[in-house]
Amino acid sequence: MMDRQLEPKLKRLGVFTLAQGKATGISQQDLSRLVAAKDLVRLGRGIYLHPKASLDKDVGFQVAYSKFGPASAIGGLSALYHYNLAEQVPGEIWIVVPPGKRTRVRGYKLIRTKTRLDKEIIDEKGYRIVTVERAVLEALKFITKIGERTAIKAARESLAQKKTTEVKLGRAAKELKLEALLAKHLQVILP
Repeated sequence: MMDRQLEPKLKRLGVFTLAQGKATGISQQDLSRLVAAKDLVRLGRGIYLHPKASLDKDVGFQVAYSKFGPASAIGGLSALYHYNLAEQVPGEIWIVVPPGKRTRVRGYKLIRTKTRLDKEIIDEKGYRIVTVERAVLEALKFITKIGERTAIKAARESLAQKKTTEVKLGRAAKELKLEALLAKHLQVILP
């Protein structure tokens, strides 16, 4: 049975790591007992879920962010889909990570980048995701991974649906040092 003071804290966290659990005052042994008693769900190594937590539709993003940590963000095709700029449901969760990051865990597509992971990134509930502008620019940057048709269509749709503007794209391109890339594709993506 879960401690009455602890339950609301863990429920509020929803998806949490072992370190976050310890920060609320729960030990690894307690977590193991709660999982055995089915008061918590173990999603993966060091990642837990309170079964009564109110979860967003993006629980997969929360789990991915928990696995890869604060030096990561949801990006690529997953970000395009999140912003309704891609019709194709990604088979894997695409995540932007520093160049040295590796994983053997299936279900994730890592986009290793030297571009700083504090630029054009927003915090959502339980995870970080690239902005619409960065999603569009990186789709153009990684056009061979995402697919030319998908990247160009996403860029056009972002402008047509007024999710971003040319000015915002230009500002983001400057901040991410992708001005040449944007200039190269600008004629094709403008409505």
